[in-house]
Amino acid sequence: MWLVLCDPEDQAALWAYSGLRSRGLAPIELVAPRTLTRSARSAHRVDDDRATFEIGLPDGRTLASGDIDGVLNRLSYAPVDHLLFASPADTSYAMEEMSALLLSWLSCIAPLAVNRPSPRGLSGAWRSPAEWTVLAAGAGLPVSSVSLSSTPRADAHVEGLREPPHEPEGTSAHTVVVLGEQVFGGERVRDLVPACRRLARLADADLLGIDLELRDRGEARFAGATLLPDLRVGGDTLLESLHEHLTRLPARPR
Repeated sequence: MWLVLCDPEDQAALWAYSGLRSRGLAPIELVAPRTLTRSARSAHRVDDDRATFEIGLPDGRTLASGDIDGVLNRLSYAPVDHLLFASPADTSYAMEEMSALLLSWLSCIAPLAVNRPSPRGLSGAWRSPAEWTVLAAGAGLPVSSVSLSSTPRADAHVEGLREPPHEPEGTSAHTVVVLGEQVFGGERVRDLVPACRRLARLADADLLGIDLELRDRGEARFAGATLLPDLRVGGDTLLESLHEHLTRLPARPR
């Protein structure tokens, strides 16, 4: 069984799910984070050498870690709006506990996942704009200065939500997607393709979206990165590669 874990409003993930299914990846299931956090029953076992889970979803389906062959993981948060308690402190505690449980579930199938979970994020390590800029510079991408603030954004913990790349006058935004060693959308920035690959490796991400600012003089600069890129950037070619990537993942842990 293959899974696409995503928010119901994640149009790029829904597009990928439909494309993978039409290419014969089966059985393939679409699972929303809300169904995981509202499971009617679950069993999670952590032993010395491995961990397993079995989750009964509200719609009657059962997810068992031993049945999963590959996952496109697009989860960025654990929806817990149904866990409202008398005090904000109790609600916050419940949210943290549910996020930890979801992360532990995902860690059971991490070797089979595109977008492996991290202690810093359900679909990989969340990084601030400054951290991404440092990594990008280390990978060899041209970078601009970054404004820092001591006031965090309210949604800063959600990797999938980020400000769109700023477009100064005389520039245009361009996005490339890295999947493994392949780079999609890199035709206009061929000289930067090797650096894009290096950035994905430095971020320990097998799937990474990289935003660039293209300038009138033909220059390009790093503008941001996300672990939840718009997969449609790569079109059918990316879908073919994603299909191949998922079917070549290592055998599921037993």
